[in-house]
Amino acid sequence: MFSVHIAPGGSRKTLPYVEKAIKKASREGLVDAALCAGRADLLIVPRGAAADREARCRLTVGGEKPGDVRCGLGEGDDLTLSSIRSDGAMLSLRRDLRTLRGDLLEPQEIPVTLESAHAPEPEAVLAAAGAMLLLGADPSAGLRL
Repeated sequence: MFSVHIAPGGSRKTLPYVEKAIKKASREGLVDAALCAGRADLLIVPRGAAADREARCRLTVGGEKPGDVRCGLGEGDDLTLSSIRSDGAMLSLRRDLRTLRGDLLEPQEIPVTLESAHAPEPEAVLAAAGAMLLLGADPSAGLRL
């Protein structure tokens, strides 16, 4: 099982959305992960959050913070959205990505179904989808958040 920590201090909308997505994916057997307070395999650092601990892999969302995987809407980001609607998005993986299990994901477009009643902010979708990919969710049939 992989341990996941979301750094505090970021967007109040991103944190609960990502927490809910990880818990749901774990319950459904799509990933083998749990949120933790200690040392983590995956540290998610939303925009404005303080990277408060070390981790095997760091996923940074928005801004210019260094990370193993960067999510955002800029040209230099590894994961970005090529489109977003209230019920779905298209995630663009721009470079090879190694999951925490060691699997290699090649650049591709991945459809994302958004099951929330309220459309989430784009950075929350990026954080949740990036976490799912790093935790080993299979992108071949798209992702459900």
